[in-house]
Amino acid sequence: MRKVTKAWALLAAICTASLLGGCTYESGTKAFATTNFDQKPDQTTTVQTESGAKWLKTALEKGKTEKDAQTYWYKGYVKNTILSRTTTSMFEGAVINGKGYNVDARIAAQPYSYYRVNDKRYIKAKDQFVTAPDEPLAFDVLKGFEDWLPFMDKAVQLPEEKAIGVVSVPFQLKMTGAEWLKNSQSPLFEPLKKQLGERPDLDYILKESTIKTTIWFGKEDRLIHQYETWIILPLPETGTMDQQVKYNLYKYGDTGGIHIKEPEEVEKYLLY
Repeated sequence: MRKVTKAWALLAAICTASLLGGCTYESGTKAFATTNFDQKPDQTTTVQTESGAKWLKTALEKGKTEKDAQTYWYKGYVKNTILSRTTTSMFEGAVINGKGYNVDARIAAQPYSYYRVNDKRYIKAKDQFVTAPDEPLAFDVLKGFEDWLPFMDKAVQLPEEKAIGVVSVPFQLKMTGAEWLKNSQSPLFEPLKKQLGERPDLDYILKESTIKTTIWFGKEDRLIHQYETWIILPLPETGTMDQQVKYNLYKYGDTGGIHIKEPEEVEKYLLY
């Protein structure tokens, strides 16, 4: 159990630093699930004319400045398996940049909602609203993509395919946890880096771990339309742990259908 706990702490750090909202444990031998984009670099027939870093940088810049990218919907899931138990957490909602976002989620079969409107934050659980803690919920849909930029020059461009109906260009990146930790600029990894000198077990887990991330960019609009991440960590003498997250971003520029509750709509139902 101590080994599971140690590896869980490591995976939690990686999850937080790499946009991953949940983590997975699974015993036994494990490999990446085969998907329609899971190819070795020498199998792709796509000519890579631009780097993944350039595509990601363009998407992030457009996400901040382009008018039609300031509102969008998102949906996705985090699949968690702890030994023999599997749970799937579902998330969906909408974003209005400069105003806020909402999150409708089902975690361990329990529904809840989170609203951020300007500087106010609320949580709805069991049909009751409460004021959220001062520390904002770590759920900015686009937050953290910048952390991938130092690695995206090594990403492999895969054949075009549709992501929720949008013709997209996927880029896929694979690396070890050790590579991620060494080159990441994310401050979330600083406590973990300080532990490595005194924790050879963490060093082993990092070197033997595998991280795979795929980001789908719209061929025409160059915005992010889908991403998926897998992490596999070894547990010495126990097996492996893995985690999967997949999200879609869609309906960019949709202003008519998005409704994020105004503070006055929520506060009349607040318990505290």
